Amino acid sequence: MFGVNWSSHGSRRKTFGRVRVASQYSKSYEDIADDYYSVLGLLSDATPEQIKKAYYNCMKACHPDLSGNDPETTNFCMFINEVYAVLSDPVQRMIYDEIHGYSLTAINPFLDDSSPKDHVFVDEFSCIGCKNCKNVCPSVFTIEEDFGRARAYSQSGNPESVQDAVNSCPVDCIHWTSAAQLSLLEDEMRRVERVNVALMLSGMGSASMDVFRLASSRWEKTQIKVLGQAKVRMMKQKGSDKTQSYWSNLWGNPKDYENTEEEMKERARRAAAAARRWREYSRRGADKPPTFKLPEAVSNKEQ
Repeated sequence: MFGVNWSSHGSRRKTFGRVRVASQYSKSYEDIADDYYSVLGLLSDATPEQIKKAYYNCMKACHPDLSGNDPETTNFCMFINEVYAVLSDPVQRMIYDEIHGYSLTAINPFLDDSSPKDHVFVDEFSCIGCKNCKNVCPSVFTIEEDFGRARAYSQSGNPESVQDAVNSCPVDCIHWTSAAQLSLLEDEMRRVERVNVALMLSGMGSASMDVFRLASSRWEKTQIKVLGQAKVRMMKQKGSDKTQSYWSNLWGNPKDYENTEEEMKERARRAAAAARRWREYSRRGADKPPTFKLPEAVSNKEQ
């Protein structure tokens, strides 16, 4: 499934290392935002007006008179701006929804072979921190100081050098993915409680995890939920004079946002880069749902 796009080599995978994963009731992760919508206190069928209103309510907390120079508030405000940049852009929001399963016509990226596998992902559940990839391709890979594992911090390196790192990895922890798959994998990793590689190799940990399976499963569950919501809404609209589905109205007329194939690929790459940044915001605790009640933080069931 995760074959190489830029070379003839097939992707390789082995068994996964043992890491400790945050439980459903973990104190550190129980209040983490599930998606961009929940960051603003909204549901995925929020209207553009609701998104705008929720954004401005969140940004009130960033006013210097309220926050001063608090670094946590600064991180939160930077993150909220990124969230709003995506959700307020009709095309970028459409791509976000399709990647994460909020679109009725979305295809699970892990079952879609039509997208090029031109992004690289390090499976930290397998990585042993050997530094081989960093030595072979330092323009793409680095070793995280806190956890001692490799990360792909750039997607603009020489593909041949990246492939050399893939081929020479002793534990096969580097994989080629599509931009959409990388978005979901990074999103899944921000939900995981991580331990230093030295502790992992010493046997500490409670579970052997397949992040690809977890990310794919989360997408399927989201899609099932969205389809259920759509069925309820269509039942309510039955017999009315509404001819368009509610979801299509969220983004407007797709013909108004015609993009070339390369432009759509670039938007997908931007989404993958944003997902990686979200992991960094998560580490700083900036992606928690609002602690205050937002006026528009309600379901659209009654609409």
